[in-house]
Amino acid sequence: MKVSRRSLLSAMATTAAAAGFGSLAGAAPPYRIYMLLWRGPTEVETGFKDYLAEHNIPVELTVRSLERERSRIPGFVAEIRRLKPDLVYTWGTPTTLGVVGPYDAVDPARHITDIPVLFTMVSSPDGARVVPDFSSSRRNVTGVTHIVPLPTQIKAIQSYVTLKTLGSIYNPLEENSVAITGRLIDLGRKMGFSVLDLPVPLDGDGKPDPDALPGLVNKAAQARVDMLYIGPDTFIGVHRRRYTRLALEAGLPTFAAAELSIRSADALMGLVSRYYNVGRLTAFKAQQILVEGRNPADMPIETLKRFSLIIRMKVARRLGIYPPVNLLNYAEVIED
Repeated sequence: MKVSRRSLLSAMATTAAAAGFGSLAGAAPPYRIYMLLWRGPTEVETGFKDYLAEHNIPVELTVRSLERERSRIPGFVAEIRRLKPDLVYTWGTPTTLGVVGPYDAVDPARHITDIPVLFTMVSSPDGARVVPDFSSSRRNVTGVTHIVPLPTQIKAIQSYVTLKTLGSIYNPLEENSVAITGRLIDLGRKMGFSVLDLPVPLDGDGKPDPDALPGLVNKAAQARVDMLYIGPDTFIGVHRRRYTRLALEAGLPTFAAAELSIRSADALMGLVSRYYNVGRLTAFKAQQILVEGRNPADMPIETLKRFSLIIRMKVARRLGIYPPVNLLNYAEVIED
């Protein structure tokens, strides 16, 4: 029987991970956590640290940030190997994939396979191939996703507007964004709406071109989309203020899957998991691994059970699209 190199490497990684967990339950506090962030500390890390402090879990944190540069990952992976922490914490999809690799293409020479890795803020762990499904990673990885299930997001949109066409502008280089847009298209067939698929063109350096945003928003306006969807897209997140301003000028409402585009830009509404609470859930899973000695391979990928519907009234007034009264009974309304 011929075995592919990819299958062999994946099997090697799984075996190495399983072999390395026998001593974890005996790890002595303070527990050493290596935190690799994407863009510096966020409210997620505040929630993470607060939970550990409240539960009297002693930790020593080594905090590093990629500052949005994937090319720096190999150097940090080398540092993780030298330090041999009890747990590696990764923030976001690019960081996580760089540290652990796709589940079906693990390379033990480049990825961490013998230390528990706990990810957070990965919006589509299965779509990005961090895990095969939410029940288990089958390896040394577990984590938390912050994105509300897509059908629930769509129902929130439909409670505000009649949804016939949803526009999705996204970075085609981001695995999560591509996967989520594909799922929205599939969901639209079931729930009776279409998706205007608008990937951002790449510039001469092969990067998404921010100067293409006005043209893409104009295409959405010409197509008369009922809502523009702002997914958990790092590129759109960086340009969120410009993007939501362009949409507002074009008379287009925007729905955000993460709270940043509502609180620090001009998205109309969003159904989101609060970053702080995501951090606390991530810390709970860290407690399970470090204190209880649980194997990440035996732990499901989780999200919060309760979400926040947020409406930006300044945007609603400018668009002339006021929220139904029943939504105001439970939404958080931001007036400015």
